[in-house]
Amino acid sequence: MNAVPALVGERLQQLACAHPDHALFTHLAFDGRPPVRVTRRETWQQACAVAGLLAARGLRGQPVLLLYAAGPGFAPAFFGTLLAGAIAVPVPVPQFAAQVERLARIVADCDPGAILSTGELAAKLQARLPAGDALRSRAWLATDEAPAVPSFDPVAVQPSEVALLQYTSGSTSEPKGVVLSHANLAHNLAMLAEAFQPEPGARIVSWLPHFHDMGLVTGILGPLACAGEAILMAPLAFLQKPSRWLQAISDYRGQISGAPNFAYELCVRRADASEDARLDLSSWHSAFAGAEPVRAATLEAFAERFRSAGFRRTALTPCYGMAEATLLVTCKPSGTPPSSHALARDAIQCGQAVTSHDAAALTLTGCGQPATGTRVVIVDPEQRTVLPAGRIGEIWIAGPQVAQGYWKQEDDAFDNALAGFAGVRWLRTGDLGFLCAAGELVFVDRLKDLVIVNGQNYACHDLERTAGASHALLSPDHCVAVGLETGAGAHLAIVAELPAHALPGAEQAASAIRASLFSTHSLAVRTIAFVPPRKLSRTTSGKLQRRLTAQRLADGSLRVLAHYGEPLPRLLAFPSGESNG
Repeated sequence: MNAVPALVGERLQQLACAHPDHALFTHLAFDGRPPVRVTRRETWQQACAVAGLLAARGLRGQPVLLLYAAGPGFAPAFFGTLLAGAIAVPVPVPQFAAQVERLARIVADCDPGAILSTGELAAKLQARLPAGDALRSRAWLATDEAPAVPSFDPVAVQPSEVALLQYTSGSTSEPKGVVLSHANLAHNLAMLAEAFQPEPGARIVSWLPHFHDMGLVTGILGPLACAGEAILMAPLAFLQKPSRWLQAISDYRGQISGAPNFAYELCVRRADASEDARLDLSSWHSAFAGAEPVRAATLEAFAERFRSAGFRRTALTPCYGMAEATLLVTCKPSGTPPSSHALARDAIQCGQAVTSHDAAALTLTGCGQPATGTRVVIVDPEQRTVLPAGRIGEIWIAGPQVAQGYWKQEDDAFDNALAGFAGVRWLRTGDLGFLCAAGELVFVDRLKDLVIVNGQNYACHDLERTAGASHALLSPDHCVAVGLETGAGAHLAIVAELPAHALPGAEQAASAIRASLFSTHSLAVRTIAFVPPRKLSRTTSGKLQRRLTAQRLADGSLRVLAHYGEPLPRLLAFPSGESNG
């Protein structure tokens, strides 16, 4: 994949010229309003109007903040920014103090030349800003009020020019602006098309946030890759009622749709069984799963629950990717069942992936083969040598979708070299994994999210899964495993969310956590803390922020309902190897 495929702006123009009246986006509402259908011609015209606004202000090559709620306003603003040769910076609409602070950090980092939004939302946000806020001094442009442009010639951009700053969600560190070029976007879209093998005109269904890499690339850019249509809904609509996602796939005959692991679990636990008979999921051939560890048990439960609705197990498509690689890195081949690997836990702690038939084995899901044009190797992060199949180490990747770096930051994650790969530019992912003999990648954990106790490595998500499944009051997605420091060294702490009405059962739940972790991992839990629901630190995309949770636990800023074990000690910032975040 050496030649650069058609750039995003070119592709949009081609589609608008070929079939202008075909729908490109359909936005679903659940408040009584009908869906909003937007054609290719309308999207192109609206994007040209936005590009004209930016061009008139001389913003080529400058970051432009895109501040939109879910709905029809975002896509034309994003495409228009690219057509004008400006740099798109999608961000979430701040709803509470932490999001306002994060937005302020992004603004300070990228220094945008303008803020794009709708007129109504801009007025509401400006009214909430305190006097002297840095956002007040910026140029606010209401794109829904932009005058129509009879004709607009897109700026001729080079593939290497910056198209997008994708700010990371900060699950392990402060948000950073990933610098993505027009070529990065074009290459990753071509990889997605080859991986999912959609039919021309395929329909993509998405509730994922447009300001995150998975939602942006699949939901907004995805229809360009397959000359199809995206059926979009707000993330809150899904979270309020998970079955809306499945119903949209059924109603619109969606073929491609996906989400992080927790969404599939929510559907299994919370989707109304009485509505299953109305679902027809037989059109869904690529149910991708990524952005967090994919659990084999979750996928199996989902496939079994919705088998009667026509869902096929072979549609399940575990993937591995990251914003630093635009999105997609590896993907399970289309039409094949997902693979799982039962491994000996003691061998994992020694860096070996050894098959085990023991009941206590750790089962990990395969994430598929590298996308076309992508190289994936497993590296000893200390020695910087490539490890053979079956050895666990840091995942390094190379390919045309790998970003240029972080905006105005020096970072050793990019531009790494390896012996035997002359001229290849490698990205250190900060993730642990291994390659099977057949070349499939298996993700193990974040390198920074290891807990090291008595010299042994423990994967945080594995410990959280064990703790969360130990008692009916707990859930794996609402537990955090962290390494804490006492004068005698590191030990394990579990922080779990617990409803206030369940407090009488807290001591029993704590005992269950201890017993389960000791029997499964031979690991003693020295500190257990229960906190109220929704109090564990998470990113805007819902990923657990283990470091921040640990810091808040240690400094007393995290409200604790009940505490068992030793006094809360000083935080040891994850005694493990460091890499990019």
